Amino acid sequence: MLLRAFLIALVAALPDAAPATGGRLEADRGEFRLTLDDGRVLTRDALVGARVVIHDGADSVRLLIDAVEEDKTSSGKPLTLYRLLVEDASGQVQEACQPDAKGRRLGMPLLKQTGITVTCTSGAEGKCILMGYQPWEEGAGVPMRDLHAACIHMVRADYGGDDRATTRDGTVIDVYDRFGIQKPETVDLMPFEAAWGKDGAICIAHPRIAQNVTLAELENRYPRLRNQLGPEACSEEAMRRHPDALLFNRSAATTP
Repeated sequence: MLLRAFLIALVAALPDAAPATGGRLEADRGEFRLTLDDGRVLTRDALVGARVVIHDGADSVRLLIDAVEEDKTSSGKPLTLYRLLVEDASGQVQEACQPDAKGRRLGMPLLKQTGITVTCTSGAEGKCILMGYQPWEEGAGVPMRDLHAACIHMVRADYGGDDRATTRDGTVIDVYDRFGIQKPETVDLMPFEAAWGKDGAICIAHPRIAQNVTLAELENRYPRLRNQLGPEACSEEAMRRHPDALLFNRSAATTP
C-alpha cells in the first residue's frame, strides 16, 4: 500500500488547465476520477501529467500521474493501470511502485472505508486484481470482495488472516477457485497447500515455506486451525465441499 487519503484533493498542475485548480479525487472501479471545481470530469489519459496533493490528516502527499496503460486481467476483464511518481518538497520524484513480475512499475486506486488506497501490481492486492479478483465487481453469485480478500491472504501465505506473511518472493504457486475464475494447472502438479476464505486459511496441508513457519507453530498461533492441519485433515476433495472455502492453492513442499 502506497498511501491512504480522504477523497479531497487539490490539483497542483494539469495539462491544458490553470494551476492550483480545486477538485475532488475519487476511485471508481479501479480508476482515478477527478471532478474539478469548474465541473469538468477527468479520467484516464486526461489525467496524465496531473500533480495531485492528497491530504491525509496533517500530512500531504504529492502524487504525479505520469502515464496510463490499458491492460486486462487473466480472465480478460479490462483494467486501467497508472505509472505513479511521488514528488517531495524539492521537486524530486521517485517511483511509487516496485517492479512486478513483468518488470512494470504500475498501480491503481482502490476505494476503502478510510479513503483512497493506491496499490501496486507488484503487491498482493494488485496481483489478486490481475488474477481477476476485482473487489468492485459484484453479482452473478460470485462474492468478489471476499474472493479478493481471500486471495490477498493466499498470496502472502497469511494463514491466520492477521497480516503475518510467511511466503518468499518468487515462490511458484498454483491458484484456483470454486468459481472458475482461476483454474488449476493440469500438468506439473504440486501438492495441495491450503484452502482459503475471506479471513485467512480454512485448512493447511503443508506450509508454503517451512523455514518461515511450521505446522506446529501454526497450531500454537491459531487455535481455530488446530484440527485443520496436515494432509489428512486438509484435502482438496474435502475443502471443495466446505461452504467457506473460496480459493485453493498448490505449492511445492519444503523442509525446515
